[in-house]
Amino acid sequence: MDPRTLAKLYEIDGPFVSVCLATPSDVEDAAEQLEIRWNNVVRELADAGVDQTTVDALTEARGDHSTGNTRMLIAAHGKAHFATSLPQPPAQEFVMTGQLPRLVPLLDAITLQVPHIVVLADRTGADLLAYTAGPDPVESEQVQSTRWPEHKTGRGGWATKRYDATVHNNWNENAKDVAATVERIARDIDARLIIAAGDAQALHLLEEHLPTHLKEAYVSVQGGGRHLDGSDEVVAQRITDAIADQVAKDTLTLLEEFAQERGQHDRAADGVTATIEALRKAQVATLLLADTRDFAATAFFGPDPVHLASAPELLLDLGVEQPWEAPLDEILVRAALGTGAEVRFVGGGMEQSPTDGVGALLRYAD
Repeated sequence: MDPRTLAKLYEIDGPFVSVCLATPSDVEDAAEQLEIRWNNVVRELADAGVDQTTVDALTEARGDHSTGNTRMLIAAHGKAHFATSLPQPPAQEFVMTGQLPRLVPLLDAITLQVPHIVVLADRTGADLLAYTAGPDPVESEQVQSTRWPEHKTGRGGWATKRYDATVHNNWNENAKDVAATVERIARDIDARLIIAAGDAQALHLLEEHLPTHLKEAYVSVQGGGRHLDGSDEVVAQRITDAIADQVAKDTLTLLEEFAQERGQHDRAADGVTATIEALRKAQVATLLLADTRDFAATAFFGPDPVHLASAPELLLDLGVEQPWEAPLDEILVRAALGTGAEVRFVGGGMEQSPTDGVGALLRYAD
């Protein structure tokens, strides 16, 4: 999911209804449990005064428990404008109404979804699954060799050495075919991680034949085999861990860059006030939101993404006729996406973290 597509939601006039619902399938009576939770959501919507047309639109877009562990829905004026499923359980379920859609939890979850390829390999080929966002692969492909023989004999005899050499050569050629397919899919999805599981010899040969620019993105994990659905729980957990490690590395690199720019008083805005000012000037390249920010803080916004301020009077001075109040982090995200900036969620409490949990890397320094 490209976060920039979410910016289109801000072009819709509020009020919005935002729903984040757990939709686990690995529980007893999953369908019945989901129905019970949704009935509770409907009651909350009715108590909040949401019109029946909007409730019906959300119900139609709800989906079932097989689409992932979280369902995110955004609706306004009788129409569901956005619906997606996420593989991970929600950090917190919610039903909210307001002048802005509640997108921060969704963006936070998206940051954990590194574009990656899962390769489940043996010596005859591999099953490849490509992921960008959501629980389902955006591409899947099978590489299966027709070369023969496939297995060494394990016996003696005058022809064994030549026979075994042919088998090993076939394995090598099969790995080349898999590597070529990995390279093509990696180009399609701009993959930042290639995670391979399966036969140890097959994984060694695959790494050997990957192009140089993909070897740094290659990680092999122990266990598993040729399962198209990646259903082996141990391997699935190792794949999840590999993605989490990559996210942690990326975040640390980002924070180190932010700390360096802040220390040089150069391309960094530190703290709420400085970040709001930079967003108002469309100066932000990457907005940083740390888990130490004030989640209860609010701010004010106007019709354009760069209309944001800590007090309504400041927007009135800019000619905004009707300032609206909303959660601070949602207003910051709206301004960031509306001006083409990235949004990254980082850890707080570290020396490199932004002050008060809010900061930004800038496109240029004043």
